[in-house]
Amino acid sequence: MSTDLVFLESYSGQSTDELIDLEGTHRVDSIVLAFEQALQSKASLTREEKVILAVEAMEREVNNGGFNQFFCNSSRDFVPDICDALSVIDCPEPAELARSAMTILGVDVSMTSDDIEDISCDASDEQNEQLGELDAVYYRGEEPVADKLFEFIKTNRSSITIGTP
Repeated sequence: MSTDLVFLESYSGQSTDELIDLEGTHRVDSIVLAFEQALQSKASLTREEKVILAVEAMEREVNNGGFNQFFCNSSRDFVPDICDALSVIDCPEPAELARSAMTILGVDVSMTSDDIEDISCDASDEQNEQLGELDAVYYRGEEPVADKLFEFIKTNRSSITIGTP
């Protein structure tokens, strides 16, 4: 990620193609964030749009406070889909980290959002320490999640509808 590129501050009604066309002048992480912002207000989502929301929710929460925060906050709604979403965008290491975090907490994809919240927010010190170890691996950022998500968006642009065409 080049630091000389502009950070897109927020989504302002651009179409899918208009956001994609910002590549090269704006930071990719800020472009995928704009996609997330645009999709949050949609009533009905395609599979590809759900992938974007799941991956961005995890990125935001884990980068802000670790895996436990991803499971405790409203982002937990994406927990059942996160491993598949990361696999779809070809991010096997983050998918495995998410799977490991779920195992540490005893979370499975059949649980309700409330069950996930209860389990994760009541994590033991040992579980939180184990999650902290996963966080450290995630923070090293060896897998360019935002870049891979952006490639997924470009490849699947016809299934991602935002803004005016």
